Amino acid sequence: MKYLLLLPLALLLVSGCGSPQPSDDASNTTDTADNSTAEDGAYVLPDADEYLTVTDSIGIELGDSNFVFGTIIGAEFTRDGNIAILDMQKSTASLFTPDGEFIRRIGRNGSGPGEFQLPAAMSFMPEGGLVVSDGTGGKLVYFDENYDYLTETTGFIPSPPATITAINGNEIIGMKPDFEQGEDGMLMGFTVGRWNMESSTPVVVYFSHMSPFDPSDLSSMTDDMVLFTATQDGTVFTAPMSTEEYSFTAWTADGEKIFTYENDDFQRVEKNQAEIELETELVNAKMIAQGMPPSMAHWEPDPYKYAISAMFVDGLNRLWVSRGTATTSAFDVYDLDGNMLFTAALDVGARAENWTTIICQDSFICFDADPEDYPRVFYGELPGFE
Repeated sequence: MKYLLLLPLALLLVSGCGSPQPSDDASNTTDTADNSTAEDGAYVLPDADEYLTVTDSIGIELGDSNFVFGTIIGAEFTRDGNIAILDMQKSTASLFTPDGEFIRRIGRNGSGPGEFQLPAAMSFMPEGGLVVSDGTGGKLVYFDENYDYLTETTGFIPSPPATITAINGNEIIGMKPDFEQGEDGMLMGFTVGRWNMESSTPVVVYFSHMSPFDPSDLSSMTDDMVLFTATQDGTVFTAPMSTEEYSFTAWTADGEKIFTYENDDFQRVEKNQAEIELETELVNAKMIAQGMPPSMAHWEPDPYKYAISAMFVDGLNRLWVSRGTATTSAFDVYDLDGNMLFTAALDVGARAENWTTIICQDSFICFDADPEDYPRVFYGELPGFE
């Protein structure tokens, strides 16, 4: 059942479904703030203390193959400020300068050392180097500070972590699907844990939950999923993928609970019919593309939006919590003790309604999970780093 490995990622990519229409010039940000009113039924820019402004983009429709992407599954700034774009269709990570100049590719399609069959996620090590999760290959692939092949970890059952965050000590925090055959049938769930390079067994488990596996009701799998992020020293934050509560929990690197934050003012937000139809189409299509039999691909979206859609920690140790109820990327930003610092939102307008926004060290980077024209990434600086 390796096709289920990427289901968590498929869910995260469609959590902000919409109908984006990127402009021809992503660097022109002078008129990106959409000030339409709710009364006219158009896009409304989320209220925020700070706004994230796109300053540049990478990706073209036709031409140099180094700039033509297939399926962008991840994007991230490296520790030295370059930009990496993980392409699931090409089975490679492409490296660019901050000015958008192509540097090199990391990895390629295949089953050998340093090769990927179906990359699902990547993360850069604080000490230098890169780790890539290869879903179909069943392994974590490590590259050194020069991005040359270093080693790989295999033996994951049924598959490696589908989402990963690298921390100090060449370790990762990740979430992986788990299966277990019980007396009453198959159980499925997810584990958030810490792994080192030597073993497929987690060193620490922060969250784990199993439920009866019902192939006719795949949407119930979200009840066992959590979102997570981590600081470089291994402090972990987890949040339920819930439409009913807004909360997150902090853990020490050794798995001891520090605190749980709960937003008592959270109000549920319903999806409109267009969002429900688009999510149904995208998730079913992704599951079939990843090898699921079409007879099993019957995703039924929750009618409400997720309270939290993602979490990140930036270079100033600020916790960015993405509000799943917002039309486009909007964040509540906390210190590591759970104290609110400010709110932030992407100021690009309605064309960003389907963008995934990732917070890095001192920058943010965005991409469209299902672009109407062609795949590319957009990026800019975070507030507080001027």
